[in-house]
Amino acid sequence: MQIITKYLEKVPLLTTYILNLGDVKVVIDPGPASLHSPLDVDAVLCTHIHLDHCGSAGHINSPVYVHERYTKYVTEPLKLYEASKTVLGIFAEKFGAPLPSRQVVGVRDQTRLFDVIDVIYTPGHAPHHVVYYERDNKTLFIGDGGGVYIPELGVIVPTTPPPFKLDIYLQSLHKIKSLDVDTVCFPHYSCTRNIEILKVHEQQIRSWAETLKDVDMPIDEALRLLARVDENVAKILTVGGFYAEFYLKISVLGFLDYLKSQRAAS
Repeated sequence: MQIITKYLEKVPLLTTYILNLGDVKVVIDPGPASLHSPLDVDAVLCTHIHLDHCGSAGHINSPVYVHERYTKYVTEPLKLYEASKTVLGIFAEKFGAPLPSRQVVGVRDQTRLFDVIDVIYTPGHAPHHVVYYERDNKTLFIGDGGGVYIPELGVIVPTTPPPFKLDIYLQSLHKIKSLDVDTVCFPHYSCTRNIEILKVHEQQIRSWAETLKDVDMPIDEALRLLARVDENVAKILTVGGFYAEFYLKISVLGFLDYLKSQRAAS
């Protein structure tokens, strides 16, 4: 397996994985359009179509695999790019505008690719999200289905952008945890054999929901509140920068919007 870390303004943004599967060479999550570099691969596997993961797929002259209901956003990505600006703001522009992909293959839950990779539908992070399970080595390419794992800080934090739905996220995480996995590879940012980290992440998701369930406050105040109960948040706030501004703030926004809608419905 070849591992490529892509940097945005000198900060790691995404880890791309290239696998040799017998006669087929695939890349998982090639990264954003702005960080495209030529890749000699036979197929592009996107865990989901967000710009930081799949934005450069159209730059690669190979078939692109995404969830079957969202292929049109890869063949005609302009609408996706414009919509991303609403949630991501300036980060969407930094990730760059994707090019249309000429060859797109739709996948669904339990699709088997190249006789060695199983597709598992996990819509917790986004409705177009899947994970790729390489059966021979029991390696799971988890996409954003299990948070952001930053090994140099020893932290994991949610990836829960709007529109976030707590029940669907937990169902997807339960599905992931049921797999027989030896190694989990996160696109943000590394692989680990510490599978228990997924249990920690589930507890973290439940803790965030409990901590924020009755509050109506700005994102910065919500982060300070979470930092009191979650050392992962406290560590990232101490470091600041991209990790805090992108991952933490957008994830907290997802929680706040979801919990606000739940209060309004009750």
